[in-house]
This record gives sequence, C-alpha cells and structure tokens, in this order.
Amino acid sequence: MKNWTYHEQEDCFICPNGRKVTFKKYQNKKNPSGYEQSFKIYECENCSDCPLKAQWTKAKGNRQVHWNTVFEEMKAKAKTALECEEKAAIYPRRKVDVESMFGHIKGNRSFRRFSLRGLDKVYVEFGIVALAHNILKVAGIRQLLSEKNRKNTKASGEKRLVFSTCFILGTYQTASFFHDF
Repeated sequence: MKNWTYHEQEDCFICPNGRKVTFKKYQNKKNPSGYEQSFKIYECENCSDCPLKAQWTKAKGNRQVHWNTVFEEMKAKAKTALECEEKAAIYPRRKVDVESMFGHIKGNRSFRRFSLRGLDKVYVEFGIVALAHNILKVAGIRQLLSEKNRKNTKASGEKRLVFSTCFILGTYQTASFFHDF
C-alpha cells in the first residue's frame, strides 16, 4: 500500500489503477497472542475488470484492505526517530548492548507480555524481569567459575572481584541506557 494515495477528507485510498478504495467498517480482531487490534476495513469500488487484481488479491470479489491506524502511527514514529541523526547513532549501539538480552528474555525466559498496565508499573515489572535475568546470569557464571576453580584453585578471589566489578558496571550501564529513552 506504499504506492497508494490516501485522501483524508474522503477517508479513502486510490489504488495504482486509479480506483477508489473506500472505508466500509471497523473491525476488531485478536492476533495469535490474544491481543485485540482495531482495523478499518476499506473495499475497492469495482475490481472486476482490473488488470492488477491478480497482484493484489486472490478474492473473488473486490479487494479489501485492513488498516490498523495505531500500528501505522507507531511505524511512522519509529521511522522518524531513526531518521534523526542523534537517535540513528544510538541504534547500532543498542543492537550490541541490549538486543541479545531482550531476545534471551523473550525466547528463553518466555517473557512476552507485561501483566501490568501503566508506564510506572511496566517500569517496575521490567525492572524485576531484568533483575531476575541478571541474577540468573550471575548464577550461571558463578557455576562456570566454580567448575574452573575446582580444576585451578589459584586466583579464585581475583576472578570473583573482577566478575563482581563487571556485573555491577554492566547493570549500571544497562540501567542508564534505559533511562536515556
């Protein structure tokens, strides 16, 4: 739909073949994760003799477009944020710093949805999730260190000091990164 023209006053799209795709109705749908989304349904005025119909739809009737206004607003906001030079410089760093952590929390810890609503409550809930993630990470690393220490008992105090310092600095760096946004 990137090459379609939208007319706000008439609340309709113009397809590449020059036909009006007008607003028909509102519809709510649940996605596979159970989240309910609102869509505006648009339908083309007449697709019967359109040479482009096979490219756009397999339907026997006219082409329908399901438009999620909230999702489109979020995409536009993200796009403008990435076009800003200051935020564009932060984005590559974000991939290295936190994307792997989010992937681990979502994939391995199965945290995909917040239970609470409201920004303050979400901050607290994610803080608890991040804290649990860091504690489990510490436990895993300590286990690896203790296994190595059984083999090599020297310098165990030094390893603990270096690890504790890295963990504290890493936690502070993650917290300060979230505070920037």
